[in-house]
Amino acid sequence: MGREPMQTDPRIIRTRKSVVDALLALMSEREIEKITVKDITEKADVNRATFYHHFKDKQALLNYTLEEHLIRYCFEPFNDADSFSRELVLGVLEAIVELHDYLEGHCQLNFQKFLLDIEQEIKSALIKRFLPFVKQTANHFSDDYTLLETYKLVGGLYSSAIAIRKASHYRSQLISYATDQLIK
Repeated sequence: MGREPMQTDPRIIRTRKSVVDALLALMSEREIEKITVKDITEKADVNRATFYHHFKDKQALLNYTLEEHLIRYCFEPFNDADSFSRELVLGVLEAIVELHDYLEGHCQLNFQKFLLDIEQEIKSALIKRFLPFVKQTANHFSDDYTLLETYKLVGGLYSSAIAIRKASHYRSQLISYATDQLIK
């Protein structure tokens, strides 16, 4: 039996979702260090063997949750994109702002602990996704220049999202302004 059918099996998807939801619910109540596998399995209503069938340990579950269920949200704008565009940059910027809003609201006790990991994960993946688009628009430049432009774009996107989150008013105008500045 291959690995692909197992990942799309509805029972597996349902079990993983239940475990992820349990972790997120517990993270809104207490710090991650104080959450045990037992707490997670009780909240998810699964036994420990089931948990360990899906995840090596609590850290593996946390990584899976960040990568597959939270950070992935930032890449949805790429699904419909075939070239670099204002809409793509705008979608990614809005997604980063919303992801941070969600994490801070639902995982308040743990948000600051994972901020650097989240930032590195998002930036790394965005560089890989934006690079082909930047190459399309700057095809007469060297690979080094294209990579530099991609890093500049991704750094600007992420920094703009963080700055916009700190603004209490005019978020939509700031998002629009930042998008226009980033695509220049």
